[in-house]
Amino acid sequence: MRDTRHQTTEHRQRETHRRGRWSVVCVLLSVVVRPALAQPTPTVTAPVTIHASVDRKEITIGDPIRYTVEVSAAADTEILIPVLSGTVGDFSISDFGESPPRKDNGRVVASRWYTLTTFEAGDHLIPAPKVMYRLPGEDLQKAQGDEVLVGVASLLAKDPKATDIRDIKPPEEVPFDWRPYGMAAAAVLVVGLLGVAFFYLLNRPRRQRVLPPRPPHEIALTALNRLRSQGLIEQGQFEQYYVQLSSIVRHYLEDRFRIRAPEMTTEEFLSKLATDGQLIAPHRRLLAEFLSQADLVKFARHLPSLNDSEAAYGAARRFVEDTRPRAAGADTAEVQHAAA
Repeated sequence: MRDTRHQTTEHRQRETHRRGRWSVVCVLLSVVVRPALAQPTPTVTAPVTIHASVDRKEITIGDPIRYTVEVSAAADTEILIPVLSGTVGDFSISDFGESPPRKDNGRVVASRWYTLTTFEAGDHLIPAPKVMYRLPGEDLQKAQGDEVLVGVASLLAKDPKATDIRDIKPPEEVPFDWRPYGMAAAAVLVVGLLGVAFFYLLNRPRRQRVLPPRPPHEIALTALNRLRSQGLIEQGQFEQYYVQLSSIVRHYLEDRFRIRAPEMTTEEFLSKLATDGQLIAPHRRLLAEFLSQADLVKFARHLPSLNDSEAAYGAARRFVEDTRPRAAGADTAEVQHAAA
């Protein structure tokens, strides 16, 4: 019985020692294997990686932010980065540019930047940039980056006095400007006045130069010279000669003394001269002899001689010259000449 118990006890002790040894082995294995298992498994680097970022993720309305897109690719990879313009998402692009490419761990990094603004409050996502690339001997492929979240806060929410901000005033009505119309009316008026003045100058009645009437004695002497130049005496036309001669003298008397001599007979005319006293006696006698001789030729068919015709012309001329208007001091000499 004792032997059986003793064997059982030894068997238990041996089992306990064996379990202790396995525990030590497990602990040792855990110490060795656990760090190895904790190390990350190496990953294969993608041909093209895109990283998009902003300089600020919390802004207020109207604040500009700088949005940058970096593309990293192997040196032998062809990259096609689209150029953004106008808008991207809810943001407006106000400026953009490109940074010089650089090398990082054997890869080429190209970056572009954009200045963005928005006037809408809230959270806004900037879409992920899309880049095309081509590996040597392959077709174009697409690489897509990550989106960027930007929070845009309102200025009213931050300003405790925002409730005092009033709305903009309605547009004021622009007052009507009459000045252009006034200037146009004045120009039309000036042009009209100039036109009227020009028309008046062109169509005004021209003032004719009024020449003083020729003195009666000049008219008579001119007519006598014209009669003498006709040569009627030399042609034997005595009647026509005496008709014109007496007419010249009668018109001279009418113009000089306002006597209607052409409408009177010789007797009436001489009687008128005797009563009005405008001619002195010698002038009246000279005129009576001349007119009587002229009547004989005109009415009685009297044929005068050349001397009589010359004497009649001389009497008519002397009568006109003696009775023409003279200065007051020459009246006495005129009377004496007529008496002679």
